[in-house]
Amino acid sequence: MKRRGYRGVSFEEAERAVANQRYERMEKRQFAGGIQARSIFGPGLYLISDAELAAQYAFCHAEVDGSGRAAVLRQDVQLERPFFINCRYSEIQLRQDALEWKYRGLALPNVRPAYIHTWLGRVTKDYLLAHSFDSIVYHVDDTVIYYVAYFQEKQIERIYLEFAFTMNGV
Repeated sequence: MKRRGYRGVSFEEAERAVANQRYERMEKRQFAGGIQARSIFGPGLYLISDAELAAQYAFCHAEVDGSGRAAVLRQDVQLERPFFINCRYSEIQLRQDALEWKYRGLALPNVRPAYIHTWLGRVTKDYLLAHSFDSIVYHVDDTVIYYVAYFQEKQIERIYLEFAFTMNGV
């Protein structure tokens, strides 16, 4: 399955990604005001189907970097065996299935609240990989789709600068 995905980043990160044709950083990041981008499906490359929404992520990344310059990158996403999340099978159901798979008959570990999302994400990723899925296609609604690529080297091609912008007042 070939799709087009967008990723919002700071301009400096965009320059490196285009030059190297790979991303250095995965999704987890602290933004201003306590906002966080979490890897809720485990470590991987998180992309979105909408360039305007990607620009909002870019704004947050540029604000953290302090440069005031942001970019949206476009790339081809090649997914061989994606797992689909949509109105018929939810994110919550996926987490429940992953936890039952990993801890059936066992007590859940005591995970500190600050690490719960990281732990759940890793369990979810382990579950998907153990069942031969290589990625996630998450249909949030009729217009927004998230893509999670677990194998960037094989799944991401042709990273291009879609557009860049400068933020005033940063």
